[in-house]
Amino acid sequence: MRTWNVMLVDHDRLFSAALGTLISGGPFRVCHHATTVEDAEAAIAQGVQPDLIVVALGDATNDEAGGVKRLRAATSARIAVLADAIADRTLSLSLKAGADAYLNKSMSSESLLRALQLVMLGEVVYPTHVASLLIANANSERPQPERAQPANNELSKREIQILRCLLAGQSNKAIARNLHITESTVKMHFKNVMRKINAQNRTQAAVWAIQNGLSPLASV
Repeated sequence: MRTWNVMLVDHDRLFSAALGTLISGGPFRVCHHATTVEDAEAAIAQGVQPDLIVVALGDATNDEAGGVKRLRAATSARIAVLADAIADRTLSLSLKAGADAYLNKSMSSESLLRALQLVMLGEVVYPTHVASLLIANANSERPQPERAQPANNELSKREIQILRCLLAGQSNKAIARNLHITESTVKMHFKNVMRKINAQNRTQAAVWAIQNGLSPLASV
């Protein structure tokens, strides 16, 4: 069985130790405990190479979100944010910072392990209502931003549909069923979309779509 190295970032040493004990029972091995993002950055600079970084956030200040963004730039490791509760601001800042998952500390141990395994398999794990929350935040916190343009050609009608399905929290299989196309075709469209908008993962693609005024496409 594949074992992934995990770095835990949490100022609460007791919780961090308990979390380390919990996830070490699965396909994970805790390779480093850090109390702050700065400690995590220093460890990475000194040669620690985690496959996954689990960052515990407090009230989601801009500094904390900036820390997640710095970690995203410093390593290719997957990043999961572990929050005290599902909160609009924490969710929005975490996704915009490039987190691959947004999880709740109160979730069951089985659900947490499963979510972390999905993250390591390349999935993006976040609440299905992420789209509506980000749209609400964008509308309430600031004027509509200038629309970013795709790096290359404009998005096709089908590619826009793909992004709208993504905002609705649909998997590739569900998108294929909803649009009456094959799953391999969905993957091809995703690849083209990622290239055009310069997105590295589904989370970044979702954030781009919301910032450019797209809305979720309901299943039919």
